[in-house]
Amino acid sequence: MKETYSYTIELLTRLNIKYKIHTFASEIKMVDVWYNDKFYVLQFENDFIGFSEVNSDNVGFDTKPDEKFYDIEMFKQKLLSILRDK
Repeated sequence: MKETYSYTIELLTRLNIKYKIHTFASEIKMVDVWYNDKFYVLQFENDFIGFSEVNSDNVGFDTKPDEKFYDIEMFKQKLLSILRDK
């Protein structure tokens, strides 16, 4: 998952998309992403990547993501789909 984390940060940086990284003692990383008037939270766990969209229907965020990705390519497709959404 570390390579996918690096890929994600490089992509967000290259596209000049606002994000903030939170690193925990457990080595789990959470990335807050603001894009196109939307707010997303990405969780980089040891065995999966979590994806959540925080909005009026989903106002609270907890440690359980809306979606879990165990397949890196599926996560990348999800990430690219939200970055194409305008």
